[in-house]
Amino acid sequence: MVRYDNYLSSLFHVCSGVRQGGVLSPALFSVFMNSLVIKLRKAGLGAHLGLVYVGCLLYADDIMLISHSVEVMQRMLDVCS
Repeated sequence: MVRYDNYLSSLFHVCSGVRQGGVLSPALFSVFMNSLVIKLRKAGLGAHLGLVYVGCLLYADDIMLISHSVEVMQRMLDVCS
């Protein structure tokens, strides 16, 4: 589910991904995430801090999308899906 402010979306199943603990998992995850961040940045979606794109922050296997409105957040989620 997705949490926005105090609202929660309905549950949904994740049907794709990389096997956790696999030898190639970190490399495959990095390749996939890099292309996702590039797509979001090129689409002009998300937040900027000066000239730096900060609309998609990554740490380990977590991703945080940052936008200024619900509409832009939905467009970012559409790109991610």
